[in-house]
Amino acid sequence: MKRRDVLALAAASVGGVVAGAGTGPAAWAAPAPLTVPGDTFHPESITAAPNGDLYVASIVTGEIVRFPARTRVAETFVPAGVNLGTAGILVDPLRRVLWACAIDLSFQTPTELRAFDLATGALVASYTVPDRGVCADLAIAYGAVYVTDTTDPTADPRLPGRILRLVTPDPCRATGGALTVWSADPAFTSGPGGLQVNGIAFDGRATFYTTNYSTGQLIRVGLRRDGSPTAATEIPLATPFVNPDGIRMLDRTHLLVTENPGRLSLVDVTTAEVTLVTGAVDQPTSVVRVGRYLWVAEGQVLRLQTGQPPNLPFTIRPVPVPAV
Repeated sequence: MKRRDVLALAAASVGGVVAGAGTGPAAWAAPAPLTVPGDTFHPESITAAPNGDLYVASIVTGEIVRFPARTRVAETFVPAGVNLGTAGILVDPLRRVLWACAIDLSFQTPTELRAFDLATGALVASYTVPDRGVCADLAIAYGAVYVTDTTDPTADPRLPGRILRLVTPDPCRATGGALTVWSADPAFTSGPGGLQVNGIAFDGRATFYTTNYSTGQLIRVGLRRDGSPTAATEIPLATPFVNPDGIRMLDRTHLLVTENPGRLSLVDVTTAEVTLVTGAVDQPTSVVRVGRYLWVAEGQVLRLQTGQPPNLPFTIRPVPVPAV
């Protein structure tokens, strides 16, 4: 197998396209919802390792917890305070790290893309996002890490939404890389809202999908063979999403989208048809697939934004994988 193919397979498995864990008969019984400890956690992002371990990040405390596949009991992976707050996270099995967007909700401290050792939780690499960028979510394609910059909503004049790319000299190590702007297409910045380009997912071949948090748009941008981006284009949805947050590919042509008000939807990216998977989730922020189930992080970020108390405990909700 060629090196490019190995990297592509690793990227696909991270995004949930290849579900290697929890697919046997013992996993067919519906799992119980998972409880995230803490009264102020507000889970923002969720990701899964190839062995089925789940990782969940707090937008408020910065803590990252792990739910091992064997127990599904929360354990601290990165303690609160290491990151002021944590947005997008993504397991990178090739480098054996968890990538995390370390952010400051007051937007007074520069955002950093950080890598934590999967075995120990130790910080092994950190990259400052340039030009007051705000790291929102992450995807991996052919060994490079792609980062959405949702923009600093306090900036005046408004900054452009961007996708950045991190390439490391050794694709099996997180250190020594350079974080640069990959695309600043005008399609990433539109509408009156402060937060712009947000979720990101890679189809495993040559296309990224991203969302605009403020306008509800779904946007497609291609990856050329030389690594450069194509022009970004909007996918014409019948109705825009409302505060679309974390997104993940279910397969090559179907995209899972969480909407903060309480919906998990499935988009056929070839036809732009949107199907509701469930509306029985509490202000979801991210989703990941493990075997026959999706795990949905109920971040309750709209209550956080308006100062309302959350519904406790914070929950990671299992949802059966929809048929396509």
